[in-house]
Amino acid sequence: MFERFTRNAIQAIVLAQDECRGSGQVLVGVEQLLAGLLALGEGLAFEVLSSRNITLAAVRSLHNGSVSGENAAIGGEVPLAAPAEQVLVQASLEAVELFNESTGTEHILLSLLREAVVLRLFEKLGVSAEELKTGVWQSLLTIRLGACSEQVERSLIYGQIGRLYYFLGHREDAVDAYKKALTLPGGQVYSQYLNQCLGVEA
Repeated sequence: MFERFTRNAIQAIVLAQDECRGSGQVLVGVEQLLAGLLALGEGLAFEVLSSRNITLAAVRSLHNGSVSGENAAIGGEVPLAAPAEQVLVQASLEAVELFNESTGTEHILLSLLREAVVLRLFEKLGVSAEELKTGVWQSLLTIRLGACSEQVERSLIYGQIGRLYYFLGHREDAVDAYKKALTLPGGQVYSQYLNQCLGVEA
């Protein structure tokens, strides 16, 4: 299951197990996975969460050591509760959908944002799921843009950024991204987005 998980992603899961041991829990729940991402102290998920002032201490205080899932006997290894296992399976699918070769902490975070328990926790912290998703997507696109060596590929990334901003209702940012795509080879395809969706002459 974890063959394509990055070193940081695996370490975050190990830290989630440590969270359970420290609080006397017997199963790793989705709350502990979130705590593991924060305890890691690095990685894209940590950067997105910390930029929204979400801290490990705050998460710990809100979930109070609870775990979502069935009970199990205490052993050397702390097994995953069913919801947490499903989160990690979904994280792998998130990576595939985003055309990423490996599953990182960012994909675990995106998967956690599908969980009602986690959404309620973030709501208490005053942060929306959409805000966090946007943070992850923007970071991934920025990283991909920096790694692009081909101009045509860069135009594609700018087009994806434009669509993201358009979806989020950030009209001026969408126009700016599409116009950058238009200046690159292969970017003329985005002129229709400017004309039809945004009402701007290309």
